Amino acid sequence: MLSLLTDKIGHMDADYGEIHFEIVNSTRIIYSNNNIEAVQTSKTSSGNVRALLGGGWGFSSFNEIDFDKSIASACRNAKIVSESKTERKSTIVKAEPVKADIKTDYEIDPSSYSLKDKNELASKYNNILKHPGIASTRVIYSDWKVEKYFVNTEGSAVSQTKVFTGTSYSAMAKDGQNVQQAFESVGQYGGMELVIDRDYEVELVKKRAMDLLKSKKVESGTYTVLLNPNLAGVFAHEAFGHLSESDFIYENPKMQTVMVLGREFGPPFLNIIDDGSVAGLAGYTPYDDEGIKTGRNYLIMNGLLNSRLHSRETAGKMDENITGNARAVSPAYQPIVRMTNTFIDKGDYEFADLLASIDDGIYAVDYLGGMTNLEMFTFSSAYAYRIKNGKIGELIRDAVLTGNVFSTLHNITKIGKDLTHHGGLGGCGKGGQGGLPVSTGSPHIVIKDVMIGGV
Repeated sequence: MLSLLTDKIGHMDADYGEIHFEIVNSTRIIYSNNNIEAVQTSKTSSGNVRALLGGGWGFSSFNEIDFDKSIASACRNAKIVSESKTERKSTIVKAEPVKADIKTDYEIDPSSYSLKDKNELASKYNNILKHPGIASTRVIYSDWKVEKYFVNTEGSAVSQTKVFTGTSYSAMAKDGQNVQQAFESVGQYGGMELVIDRDYEVELVKKRAMDLLKSKKVESGTYTVLLNPNLAGVFAHEAFGHLSESDFIYENPKMQTVMVLGREFGPPFLNIIDDGSVAGLAGYTPYDDEGIKTGRNYLIMNGLLNSRLHSRETAGKMDENITGNARAVSPAYQPIVRMTNTFIDKGDYEFADLLASIDDGIYAVDYLGGMTNLEMFTFSSAYAYRIKNGKIGELIRDAVLTGNVFSTLHNITKIGKDLTHHGGLGGCGKGGQGGLPVSTGSPHIVIKDVMIGGV
């Protein structure tokens, strides 16, 4: 396939061009209460051609394979765009050509399990969730194998074969108007070893949903908060990672005055990183969708804004280094600037030391939902505990964290050693491209003066 695509790209009449092609084999099973909502297997092939000509981009996607037709269409579209553009002509940063053949590792190939086996696994987890105190259940099993091929006019030729497996399970408990939900999800590049033998975790989800019915609502106020790695990682991704995507910054004059490189954004022990090269994680992207090798990008280093995430075009517009963060959820879309594996790096403290440092506070665990609006955020923890005299106390619910991203980053007082990454099913959404695999991560962290309101 790479030889064929290399031959085709050699006939493209453009300043720059690239061809993407991918083949996807997938399985998806969904249980909802007592019903099988979906059992799906599919094999799809699709691709696209991008052409840059005279400062204008042309794009053509396809399902029926006709590379010559798509190349001609992309070049024709680029010419139309270039002739209509009078300002802000598009350019890209040049890159050295790369040759690569990437394959992800796994212990148990999902294709070694029959559809019946996978269905029985999902059914088993759904049955574990059932209980007289549980009003509804939902289990999703998903796996896919994608073969991705990329070539460009600079001479790059990259193939990537990646296997992703995951499952999620949720339970909703109800007592009159009191409705509580518990949820867990696992998903990353790997095989069936990720999703089998998770009966204990499923049991915990059921138990937590019922325990939350009996828990107290949090009292609104300002607290010292201990965030677990999942919630802290989501905070870093949603509240700060998106602000670091350079297409957002380039198009937002206000944020250009805020996101100034070298500006202090947190204490000197704070480091926030995006790294697509970490094998296995859900955001593993050894080469992005422009053929750029990914690596470790320190968005915040030692408390200072150090870099941002770029495509080749945004790097050219802002005269900064390429970072390998141009990604598309499928060939039906053009790549845009996206995160990969975004996390707060580990610090110096054991969990027991973090806990002991809090006389009166809240331990907020996992993520239920939320929103961001520029530098303002609102996050709902999945559940929480009161902390009294350095010890975890009673279970509480409806803890909603709100505040300003930048002041909250400054209010981080301690970072633990226990860096943990989390992927799962679902992914990240942006620009109409939802479900892009990413991971978030962090150790436990302590933040002072966090506003918490009960629902």
